[in-house]
Amino acid sequence: MRNLGTIVSLLALVLVLATACTPKAAAPPAPTSAPPSASPAPVTAPKPPPQDDAWAKTVAAAKGEGSITIYSTSFVSDVGQRVAAAFKNEYGIRMDILAGNGATLLQKILVEQKMKGEVADLFQIGGAGSTSDLIMRGGAERIAADLPVLRDKSVFKVDPVYSPGGESIVWVLSYTGVDINTNLVKPGEEPKSYKDLLDPKWKGKLMTSDPLTTGGSTPFYYVPRFYKVVDLDYFRQVAKQDVKFWGGNPREMAMMVGRGEFHMAIGNSTDTLGPIMGAGAPLKTVPLTEGITGQLGNIVVVKGAPHPNAARVFVNWLLSPQGQRVYTEVANSTPVRKDVPDLVHQNARMDNPKVLPRTWELEQWAVQDQAAKTMEQIFGKK
Repeated sequence: MRNLGTIVSLLALVLVLATACTPKAAAPPAPTSAPPSASPAPVTAPKPPPQDDAWAKTVAAAKGEGSITIYSTSFVSDVGQRVAAAFKNEYGIRMDILAGNGATLLQKILVEQKMKGEVADLFQIGGAGSTSDLIMRGGAERIAADLPVLRDKSVFKVDPVYSPGGESIVWVLSYTGVDINTNLVKPGEEPKSYKDLLDPKWKGKLMTSDPLTTGGSTPFYYVPRFYKVVDLDYFRQVAKQDVKFWGGNPREMAMMVGRGEFHMAIGNSTDTLGPIMGAGAPLKTVPLTEGITGQLGNIVVVKGAPHPNAARVFVNWLLSPQGQRVYTEVANSTPVRKDVPDLVHQNARMDNPKVLPRTWELEQWAVQDQAAKTMEQIFGKK
């Protein structure tokens, strides 16, 4: 019994020591905020930035204007109809389109501005020649600072503001090689150099834009000369090739080659060719080793536009993901945005060609060269 008492005493002592060494549970942390009340205070929405408020007023004014008129080289036929329908569905604004050659449309705008009559709201081309000419004449409005879509330029492949004054906006990318009819020009015969176009076998079988105009002719007549790829003597030899000069819409020139009326055309962009290739025309674009022209499709708001707010809303929409998708899907073209797929037709793709880029310096040089009538001295006045 005495031993039993000793054992009990030892067990009691162990129990006391174990209890003393066991850490106490930490107290729960105090709440960092009071629990929500039964009737929470209403949350006030942040006031929009001043520029968003101003843009909302622009959109409202645009809807009040109700329509826009655009002079265009690219929004033709089904392409124009699709773009117009999508824009109207978004904003309820009707779009009227006058399609034609860049030089012809430019002259129409200049006459309308001089007569102070109704003028176009927008002038859009697949390159930058005629719009640049209009800007240099003071016939376009500065709009870059007005457009919300341009606040983050990191989403674009190139700077979408083309002219130093912010008038000209890049809305699509395209490239200009030589367009061939694959039924008439076999793989072994495809031109690889500018000099190949002087081969006697192509005499009477080539066509390009009229050299005495701007617009579609600019890539062939001005870009390679600006980069000293060819000189004026080259064009004196071209003049002996009985080339068909086309003064109409560039898409019609491509269609003529597609129908087999000519073997090849010089100066049409991949942007123009996409819809025709998509329709099954036997066309293919081939690069030239000296370099192809990197085109920057431009759009401007015409000074004196009767619907200036609607014009700005359209440009902003055209550069948005939605506007870019609408155009590139129907035109099989290369968007200017990084977040929209490149859908240029496979026959218009050229594998890693050397590119001679369009620049504002080139545009100024080309306009001055045209004023000097350099090409008229070589090809004669039509």
